[in-house]
Amino acid sequence: MQEDIVKDDDMPLEMPKVEDDAEASVNRLEDLVGYHLRRASVFDLQGAVPALDPANTRPVPMSVLLSIVEMPGISSADICRALGMQRANIVSILADLEERGLFLREADSSDQRIQRLFPTRRGEEEAARWLELIAEHERSMLCRLSAAEQKELRRLLAKIWQEDGPKQG
Repeated sequence: MQEDIVKDDDMPLEMPKVEDDAEASVNRLEDLVGYHLRRASVFDLQGAVPALDPANTRPVPMSVLLSIVEMPGISSADICRALGMQRANIVSILADLEERGLFLREADSSDQRIQRLFPTRRGEEEAARWLELIAEHERSMLCRLSAAEQKELRRLLAKIWQEDGPKQG
């Protein structure tokens, strides 16, 4: 519905339609890379969480266990740095994984304050199982992209998040 507004100088102005404003706003959003990253992240999580349900885990604990399996002897601080996590957030995740018998802790030989984390055989088996569950989800999520496009997507995304910070220029 359009209305005329009269300014002080008696010249009518057209009010844009509300639908036009909403469409223009969405178009501006679609120009933002962050918007697409967020939409893709939500889409991914909506599939990843149910994919991991049979294993009674979620994406972040899966990533933590995979870090331990792929880098035996890693510390919790190193996992946090590698995954971009807050140290306080890893405590309960490690407690759950340890309770499930998926890794063992050993004090660092040169610094007793540091705990080194090592996967158990069960942890290695579970990590492989979880990877299969998430791989099926990713195959489904990325099926519209060719193998070359999938590789390029991973390369470009890594190029964004592996930067040391915003570049001035």
